[in-house]
Amino acid sequence: MKIKLPPLKELSTALLLLVAPYAAADAYNLQITGTILSRTCDVSSSQSQTVNIGQFSVSHFAAAGDTTAAKRFTIDLVNCGSAATGTKLTFSGTNDSDNPALLALSDTGSSGAMATGVGIEILDGNQQPLAINTLSSTVYELSPGSNSLPFYLRYKATQNVVTAGNASSVMYFDLQYQ
Repeated sequence: MKIKLPPLKELSTALLLLVAPYAAADAYNLQITGTILSRTCDVSSSQSQTVNIGQFSVSHFAAAGDTTAAKRFTIDLVNCGSAATGTKLTFSGTNDSDNPALLALSDTGSSGAMATGVGIEILDGNQQPLAINTLSSTVYELSPGSNSLPFYLRYKATQNVVTAGNASSVMYFDLQYQ
């Protein structure tokens, strides 16, 4: 007994007609987006660092707004490609409840009470204040190879009375290449 099959063209058309109504009911649209970047920069050992601002007496803070001396730290970028001509930064962390432009003190696992009435102010290389959780308006120019971006930290009184205690915090930074 021989079975005669229709030509392949007619068979594929028949299968398509059978499947088409079901395929349309379950069709989804998937858009895929992305960007391929030229080499940006790698963050060197400054990716995780500790900055010791110093020890200060509560008498150093006579009124809200008083500050300590600023302590310099750098963000070191290496292997910067020629396409990375500049970057903006965002320093992020918990805002101080009295002054949202400052970084709040936080319990970083150390024992003892935490200081009150003070926050941490971030300053750019010219020692101008940078608000926490805000993208910098300054574009820091980058050149191919290595770059060192200077910043400063200092304590700033947020109340007229500052109490003694642990004055530590944790802050992160994000780079937005230009």
